[in-house]
Amino acid sequence: MGKRLRAVIRGTGELLLSLGVVVLLFLAYLIWGSAWHASRAQHRLAGELNSQWPASACAHDAHVPARPDPIHPVTGRPFAMIRIPAFGPRWQFTIVQGTSLAQLNVSPGHVPGTQLPGQLGNFAVAGHRVTAGNPFWGLPSLKAGDLVYIDTKDNTYTYKVTGKQQVLPGEVAVLDPVPGHPGQRPTQRLITLITCNPAWTGTHRIIVTGILVSAAARTCAAGPGVAAG
Repeated sequence: MGKRLRAVIRGTGELLLSLGVVVLLFLAYLIWGSAWHASRAQHRLAGELNSQWPASACAHDAHVPARPDPIHPVTGRPFAMIRIPAFGPRWQFTIVQGTSLAQLNVSPGHVPGTQLPGQLGNFAVAGHRVTAGNPFWGLPSLKAGDLVYIDTKDNTYTYKVTGKQQVLPGEVAVLDPVPGHPGQRPTQRLITLITCNPAWTGTHRIIVTGILVSAAARTCAAGPGVAAG
């Protein structure tokens, strides 16, 4: 009986050890493997914007007024860059159209049905907190007054963070043109940034809101470049 018990204990221990290794390998993939995949995707997406944003499209003077900015988003394709200095001087990611896993696993995505950069209403962007390069890992740390830059082919839009809240996943009124007020006509140009909270469970959403404070022609210093996490 004692030998059988020891064999069961040893077998159970070996099974638990094997399971532990599998879990560690899975977590390693989530953290590093998905980051490598997202980094390659970001280089590809930024390269796509580079080919679409010729040098002749940028201005040398940062005070040139914003120009007409026709954007026709295509699901999965990049159309803008997001820069948040509070996350570091090299932090920037492409923004693709769409927020399914296929899009968010490679880049922050524009929420379909919300406004586009600089438009009257609410321009909403969602991104992973962890995995896919952890683009919005630092979102909960943003505070009122922090700046968010959105670069398009023609313009740079500067938004100033005005607030932050935590909501349940089903509270979609934060996406309305006037957040929290369905059907109300917008009078401001807003941005909403969305990510999961807590980082690994996603039972809630962190919502960071901001308001447009300036719009100008994109300067040659603000281009797609290479994204950095």
